[in-house]
Amino acid sequence: MKKAAPSNVKQVKFLNAVAEKYFSSEFDIAEFEPLKRDPTAEIRGAIASASFTARIAIPNYDQRIEHHYRAIAPRGLAKACADADIPFGLARFGLVLHFAEPAELPIHVDDMALNCSVRALVDSFGPVIFRNAYIDGGVRERFHRNIFPHLRFHVDRGPGMPNQYSCFTRDPFDAEQRGPRATSTLFIANIVAWLEMVRAGACDPGAERGVRASYDLFHDADMAALFGDIVLDQPWNAPDGIGEIAVIDNRTVQHASYHKDGRTPGYRIGARYLG
Repeated sequence: MKKAAPSNVKQVKFLNAVAEKYFSSEFDIAEFEPLKRDPTAEIRGAIASASFTARIAIPNYDQRIEHHYRAIAPRGLAKACADADIPFGLARFGLVLHFAEPAELPIHVDDMALNCSVRALVDSFGPVIFRNAYIDGGVRERFHRNIFPHLRFHVDRGPGMPNQYSCFTRDPFDAEQRGPRATSTLFIANIVAWLEMVRAGACDPGAERGVRASYDLFHDADMAALFGDIVLDQPWNAPDGIGEIAVIDNRTVQHASYHKDGRTPGYRIGARYLG
């Protein structure tokens, strides 16, 4: 029995090391609770040894949508959601985490499963944007490159597909992507797409139900006036060599490219689909 002790000690140390690595790769969800109580606040947190500040991109999103579309939805957002048969649960829309130093993040594992704590943040806040961050080296190359049509809001995955989370990346180690991008990625909640279609006279609100796979929206709008109000703009414009990541759930959020001059696309962004 005494001879087995050293082996047991080694095993315990090994298991402790594995556990420490596993748990240090998860965000502490409790750190974000203050943002639910006060969506205008900024908090500080850390994952492993990487420290960050975090804020809500669009606080009180429900109130902003209701105010913007008050002329066509005078009975309020809840009634519009019922009429559209589109649920809405993202009153705090978008979570932006800015890292103090370049951070390698465990967004997903080799089988393309999204990190559980990142999934929890997406489920709570909609789009989650990491700035000054890049994908963990073991899976960094598991992506394709894409550029979406100008102001065509859409979902990447149909409702029956298992990998409902889209992850977009600007890789600071990539020769093309290390520089700022000329094209933004825009995010809106599903109900905004429905309301904008009604506002533009592009659908019959008495007949339009559910979420379409794609919408052409806002072509007659001053987009700058909508950013930070009903549209979340991820401009990919951090300085040269700064990584950026955005993760969304296709079941709740639509996205589109926005060419800033209306016609000239930037480079193709990294895209991968996670379960």
